[in-house]
Amino acid sequence: MLRILILLLISSQIFASSPIEKKELSGHFDLGLNYTQNIDKTLQFNNVFLAKYKHKKSVISLNNNISFISKTGEEKVLNKGVQDLKYSLNTNRLGANLTLQHLYDINRYIKRRWTTGIGISYAVIKSNIERARLGISHLRERETPMEGELEMNTRMSGGIDFTIKILDNVELISKNNYQPNIENIGDFRWKINLSLRITINSHFLFSLNNTFNYDSYPKLDIPEMDYQLINSFSYTF
Repeated sequence: MLRILILLLISSQIFASSPIEKKELSGHFDLGLNYTQNIDKTLQFNNVFLAKYKHKKSVISLNNNISFISKTGEEKVLNKGVQDLKYSLNTNRLGANLTLQHLYDINRYIKRRWTTGIGISYAVIKSNIERARLGISHLRERETPMEGELEMNTRMSGGIDFTIKILDNVELISKNNYQPNIENIGDFRWKINLSLRITINSHFLFSLNNTFNYDSYPKLDIPEMDYQLINSFSYTF
């Protein structure tokens, strides 16, 4: 009787201590504000919301990034934004994803751009200090400019994302994408995002975000390059 009782206690302890995989919801909410005064006065407000739902090897993420820019002498507030819906299926190293993106940028005369994509990625570095992932995707775009006719384009997208943990509470994050138009040689886009994230506590952090965009075929007489610097506070959950 004593042996049976001991076996029951041991088996119940093993069952209770075995890991149970749970569904996870995580994300962050950022608010950023920049003010620049030189020849012109520029006020820029930025809001980012990201939510991720993870179940086993599947991840569904929703990202909303919007900016409002006010300049001296301009009556209209320039706004730009991008919304991403992404489904990913990841193993230890390999990943596959489906994406749907909506973008608008009045400053670059883009009224609306819908992009669908399918791609694969591979984690070349995966550690507690450094992470790096290479990816390639096939994209299909439907763009409506502020002036002119509807455009349809097919692009490839090659990218590399990496994260370096500089200190226990400081991370450097970089995302780089190159998107050539496979139907028009010479038409390509290049985007670099570099962020320095400083963790304040378990829920709050401060970040410095730098974004560089290059478009070889911009609309009208818009410059090929644009640069954006945003300082923001973030709440994570």
